[in-house]
Amino acid sequence: MPMSAGEIEQMIRSALPDADVRIEDLRGDGDHYAAHIVSEAFRGKS
Repeated sequence: MPMSAGEIEQMIRSALPDADVRIEDLRGDGDHYAAHIVSEAFRGKS
C-alpha cells in the first residue's frame, strides 16, 4: 500500500524540523509524488 502525502511530509519534517515542505501528487492517484523541500540543512550543498 502506498504512503499518503501526509505520511511523507511527516517523515520529512521529523528529519528536518525547519523545512518548508510541499508534497505534490503528480498523477492524482496517491502513488506518485514530488517533494519540494527547502531547509537550512541544505545550505552550501549542491
